Amino acid sequence: MTLGSFVAGATAEGGAAVAFPVFTKVLSIKPGIARTFGLMIQSVGMSMASVVIIAKQIKVLPKVVFYVTLGGILGQYFGTYHLIMANPYPRILFTFIAAAFGIALFISRFHLKWEPKSEMPLWSIWTICLFLVIGVGGGIFAAQTGSGIDMLTYIFLILMFGINEKISTPTTVVIMALNSIVGTFFHAVVSKDVGIAFDYWLVAVPIVVIGAPMGATCCSYVTRDFIIYFLLTLITLEVATTLWLVNFGNEEIVISMIAIGICFISFSGMILFRGKTSVRN
Repeated sequence: MTLGSFVAGATAEGGAAVAFPVFTKVLSIKPGIARTFGLMIQSVGMSMASVVIIAKQIKVLPKVVFYVTLGGILGQYFGTYHLIMANPYPRILFTFIAAAFGIALFISRFHLKWEPKSEMPLWSIWTICLFLVIGVGGGIFAAQTGSGIDMLTYIFLILMFGINEKISTPTTVVIMALNSIVGTFFHAVVSKDVGIAFDYWLVAVPIVVIGAPMGATCCSYVTRDFIIYFLLTLITLEVATTLWLVNFGNEEIVISMIAIGICFISFSGMILFRGKTSVRN
């Protein structure tokens, strides 16, 4: 959890990005327990990181935080009670999101040569609806794996709008903290199905309350490339271990190929949109 809490505060991957694969692949803990633990621990660690971000006046995008969080509440609700995935799909979903996130990072940094922006373009009804939908989709993902709304938001911010990674990262940290609080509320207060995840949470809390703020502080000082290389290393390990440890049947392969196709079309659309807006500006 030392690494997980640092990652939660320093990058656009939540602490569950470390906890979920370790719990499900190394410790053979059920995905539901790993998901609940991830949400609970992030509700503390990433909230502490958010406090540091606000206290140190690290730049975030408040409107993005607001609309994605609003959609994320609805997404967490549907993902928790109506769109529940059976094993091994949560593990595959998590790997797919992480891989898409890594590809977006790579494209943005090493393929696209546009100068990163520090502000969103002018807001419109279309932009508001887009971030609400991102929140709903990301909330559904987070309800399955404990993470996802942060990575999904990050992908759109850097690929579609060209926002600098050092601004996108603290923005998504705050979003994931708020969404984790919502998810924790659903499981701890409404459903009361936390179970043994509470024992894991008690052990990890003293670590994350220090590690996540440290990560948020380091993020404000390190270079843009350091964040990118660090994330790409973690994502490569995640994808490699999934391919090694998860058995893919015909159904899983077909679904994965469809998801890859959707991802390719979406990324192409985002890059095209970014190119057009850059030309206008």
